[in-house]
Amino acid sequence: MRRFPEGLLKVKELWLRLGLPCYASAMPPLSALECPDGVCHSHHGGHAVARDDVQRNLSAHGTDWCERLAERIYEISVDSFCQTVMPNLHQQGWQRRHLDWEFKLAEEPAEVERTVVDGTINAMESFLRSHEVQRLFVKELVGGTMAEASRNNLRGKGIRYLIEEELMAFLGEHRDDLLDRMAERLLEDAQGDFEHAHRCASADLAEVEHLLINHAEAVG
Repeated sequence: MRRFPEGLLKVKELWLRLGLPCYASAMPPLSALECPDGVCHSHHGGHAVARDDVQRNLSAHGTDWCERLAERIYEISVDSFCQTVMPNLHQQGWQRRHLDWEFKLAEEPAEVERTVVDGTINAMESFLRSHEVQRLFVKELVGGTMAEASRNNLRGKGIRYLIEEELMAFLGEHRDDLLDRMAERLLEDAQGDFEHAHRCASADLAEVEHLLINHAEAVG
């Protein structure tokens, strides 16, 4: 397991104490619901119900129910996709219509290129059927849905304050010391090249800052 320098460990502890995931992106978490102004809609529109009703029902069902539902819908969706769409993807007519012009598959010989196309399509099916991919989808969807249904604007403001006013300030004040300690930790993997280790440490720290800012914007 990768060890954190003491300064970044404090950031990680605060991050986990807030119940935030150890990863983040510029996009909000995946969720089955969107709940602006106290009303929850199905993702991208559809049914609309009061947030209080959503919270009450999801609490009664529990996380296990939500996970089983997401798993079953994922399985049905992947099976339907593979049974109805995959055969079309393997047809040369579909490949010519969508790939020939851009990837020059009409040129002869194209056996190698078409083999790569077929292999890529098969790899996509394997990816969709992967238990790990399904697990990550369910975890992200259920976690995002629960968070959206119980979103607390005051908590969001608190998270944004903590990130923007406290954590970013901490990283700025201790930046040089953190980079030096991170570089020392990376020195062996950098084969003794301290400058290389320091550049990698700087990139890692910039990524942490980027993740923090993105999350502050997502909850703000």
